[in-house]
Amino acid sequence: VLKGSAAVLYGNVGPGGVLNLVTKKPKFNFGGEVGLRIGSFGMLKPSFDMYGGIGKNEKAAFRINGTYQKANSFRQFVNSERFYINPSLLFKISKKSELLLEADYLDDDRLPDFGAGIVNYEVLTDYPRDRFLGVKWGNVHGKQFSGTATHTYRFSEKWKLTTTGTYRDSEQKLFSNRRPNTGGLIGADGLWTRSLQKSENYDNYFILQSDLTGEFKTGSIAHQFLIGTDTDHFTTITQSYAVYTNYDQINIFEDLPENSRNDIPEMTNANFSYNPTNRYGIYVQDLISLLPKLKVLGGLRYSYQRSISNVTSASGELTVTETPALGAFSPKAGLVFQPNMKHSVFVSYSNNFSPNTGVDINGNALSPSIIGQYEAGIKNELLNGKASVNFTLYQIDDSNRSQISLENGNTNNNIKELAGHVQSRGAELDITARPLNAISILAGYSYNKTVVVESNTLTIGSPIRYMPNHTANGSIYYNSSKGFNLGFTSAYIGQRYAGRDTPQRNNTDGRKPVPLPAYFQFDANAGYSFKNIQLRAKVGNLFNQLSYNVHDDNSVNPIAPRNYSLSLAYKF
Repeated sequence: VLKGSAAVLYGNVGPGGVLNLVTKKPKFNFGGEVGLRIGSFGMLKPSFDMYGGIGKNEKAAFRINGTYQKANSFRQFVNSERFYINPSLLFKISKKSELLLEADYLDDDRLPDFGAGIVNYEVLTDYPRDRFLGVKWGNVHGKQFSGTATHTYRFSEKWKLTTTGTYRDSEQKLFSNRRPNTGGLIGADGLWTRSLQKSENYDNYFILQSDLTGEFKTGSIAHQFLIGTDTDHFTTITQSYAVYTNYDQINIFEDLPENSRNDIPEMTNANFSYNPTNRYGIYVQDLISLLPKLKVLGGLRYSYQRSISNVTSASGELTVTETPALGAFSPKAGLVFQPNMKHSVFVSYSNNFSPNTGVDINGNALSPSIIGQYEAGIKNELLNGKASVNFTLYQIDDSNRSQISLENGNTNNNIKELAGHVQSRGAELDITARPLNAISILAGYSYNKTVVVESNTLTIGSPIRYMPNHTANGSIYYNSSKGFNLGFTSAYIGQRYAGRDTPQRNNTDGRKPVPLPAYFQFDANAGYSFKNIQLRAKVGNLFNQLSYNVHDDNSVNPIAPRNYSLSLAYKF
């Protein structure tokens, strides 16, 4: 997890940071693992992992791992099936040069579930946890393939050049009911008229990135230097279908009746869109050790982006919209003061940007929205290295957000103005401790307040949906020298909102924010290792807490009740 300014040089990312997903790499020593996991709701998950050298000269190595998973759900009729495989090869071309080839493939097939019923935009807390409101034949099928080549050349111990090329191809096909309260609200009597949706999405993505990193000195000043460039090209293809209205009517206070409609109707084509985007970037960063106790970080990225939208309607009419080229600088700067080896204080600033779609009232393309991030914190090592405490304060200003223009009574959602501003302020506390060799403790707390600061459509000061103000976590683990281990983990999620953001003007359709209560969740796990065999058991949601996951305004899903899993693995 690259949080805050650490993520800026990786492109026009969203505020807060990015997730970097790392796959398993080849090894020259032969080994591997086979395992089987079973659990609640019919979950079955075999897996394998194998690696080793190729030949006797240790110039090449391989690794291949994969898994298959099939499961039902605590929700009626819901099921899933997925397959994943990840092969890789490593070639040591010379003492200075190596090439890593990786690929992975995922096939995911499941019944879409858009959650519990909401009446008058209030969650029914006494609603059966397992009740499913969708169509039984619904399906969402996703496939993704990616291939990556990474070449590393080491000029010396302190300088290296890394070049990576990645191609990814993905598709997702959805055919199901629409979300509850989409189109028409669920009545107070529980009656809901279901409608259907269908879509097909295809994405092709290619990125080429090259980074030169090294260390050098100018006099007594030490530098850790990075300069790089990237170019990525992606195309999104979407086939949408007209909404099928009035499929049938059900009562959400009852289980789906046996005679509920179950046929799969033909859907009418709507728009077909083809949207290519080209993006280029160059960046430089230097961490300068001015004094033994003082370091300064400076970085700058320039990004250039150009995109085209081609939309063909059902009647065959083609609309082409070309977004003028957008260029933006993303600087970052930081200061680290380390009075001794156990304590350090830092401050940093960075910004990035987010491209906008649509045009202004004069038909001109919108400039990008600028996102500024400020951070300050302290890191401490305590008790002779047995504990560490880190504390960070931050503020994120997402300014110039595009919103529908209200000039001249405009109702066209594509005509916008840069009138929005959302601000996040927060604090994070992280604690790790190892009071005894066999015991480790992790704990954390986060406060985040994200509100509307400026808007022409939303109420000033209103909170943004889905984001709790308070979250916390705590874990304690015991590992004995005889192979036995035991752990307890807990998580606290504070109150957050589903539904709709708070509008400035009178709300005539009944849609509003839906508060969801705070909750604690506890898990327990235990394991035992004997020679090459590992046995693990886990109990999730130990006290059977009821709460909800929130994905969008009308998709509120109960969390899983108390559940169990058991896994057995053999290493070789």
